[in-house]
Amino acid sequence: MAGTDGRTATATTAGAPPKAPRALWRQRNFAALWSAHTVSQFGTQLSLFVLPVLALTAVGATPGQLGLVSAAETLPFLLVGLPAGALLDQWDRRRVMVVADAGRAVALGAVPLGYALDLLSVPLLCAVGFVSGLFTVFFDIADQAFLPGVVGRGQVPAANSRLEFSRSAAELAGPGLSGLLLQWVTAPLVLLADAASYLVSALLLGTIRSPARATGADPKPPAAREPMRTRIAEGLRFVFRHRALRALALASAVANLAGLGGALSALLPAFALGDLGLSPGRLGLALTVGNAGALLGALFTARLVRVLGLGRLLLAARCLPGLGVLLLATARPGTAVPTVAVAAGIIATGITAYNIAQVSLRQAVTPAAMQARMNASVRFVIWGTLPLGAAAGGLLGSVVGLRPALWAVAGVGLLSVLPLLLTREVSALREFPDDPED
Repeated sequence: MAGTDGRTATATTAGAPPKAPRALWRQRNFAALWSAHTVSQFGTQLSLFVLPVLALTAVGATPGQLGLVSAAETLPFLLVGLPAGALLDQWDRRRVMVVADAGRAVALGAVPLGYALDLLSVPLLCAVGFVSGLFTVFFDIADQAFLPGVVGRGQVPAANSRLEFSRSAAELAGPGLSGLLLQWVTAPLVLLADAASYLVSALLLGTIRSPARATGADPKPPAAREPMRTRIAEGLRFVFRHRALRALALASAVANLAGLGGALSALLPAFALGDLGLSPGRLGLALTVGNAGALLGALFTARLVRVLGLGRLLLAARCLPGLGVLLLATARPGTAVPTVAVAAGIIATGITAYNIAQVSLRQAVTPAAMQARMNASVRFVIWGTLPLGAAAGGLLGSVVGLRPALWAVAGVGLLSVLPLLLTREVSALREFPDDPED
């Protein structure tokens, strides 16, 4: 059983019972990891709201161009996600996360600089998104592979719930705070807050002193390590031969094609600010109220797993975002704020509960030595559809109109449950497995 900060507790005398793990909040390493995660998430929510507003208002982007900006940020997962996983099974994961945070801060700083020099444009926003996304690839894969070694496998679901709660709180406060800030300062200056949050996160991560097993550094000498192509192939084979991992990857890939990072990232801002006539402040208010659903998902996921069973929770949570988009597509200018708020709440509840459950399940069934490659392989599949979805969503909205495009997105979102429904190793699960399947 995991002891303090994820270290393995061993009995000092024969027959002595193993030590119980310390509460997560009393583990210094987890406290630093959670603090870094929380600060960074609040900054990220500012950018997620401000960048589309900036593209639509300051640059005059069309829905299609807005899709390209969103696609550029997630394109690196498709291009370098697999090699990143192979490298991160050899590199120090904490050090990679620190460097990635610093890199993202520098990339975002280019937006206010471009604004000051009158160089702000769609290509510049695409370039900033791509560079920031490149660092995010390495950060996110390292982050998920790093956590089990910091807290120990037995505390991974609880740790994920706390991290997801922070993300949910940031989603709740972020749009409203962004809308308020936009009333006082220009959009490019708001992005400086996100850049600062990444620097603070890097400093906090630098204080973590975790066990050697958490860093992920490969103990083998370079000559004894497998070629990168072999390591990548091993990660992909592990994911696609494991029925539960394969189902999770396919379901998430289809959902992301249509979701907030995919088609909806281009359609929602254009629909709300254009067709519904909302101001950035009113849109921020609606999303803030709706994102309270994310907090509910983070707070009650563990309880729902006990009541419904893990498989049923995954199925229900996977359906909720599609239902939320269906409601969003019915919004009219007169009822825009409450409709957007309720739709956002349904979407946020489903995403949060699903993420906690599916990430914890993936970590639970994967051996430590395969964590980074598993995460990279899954991320390659599920994040690889984001740029395709963002570009397709923007194009579809420009061709057929934003409301019909939302109906299509809702249908794709609902279909994403099928891989889980058809895989008994997921749908019949009652609880998280105790040990990974080596």
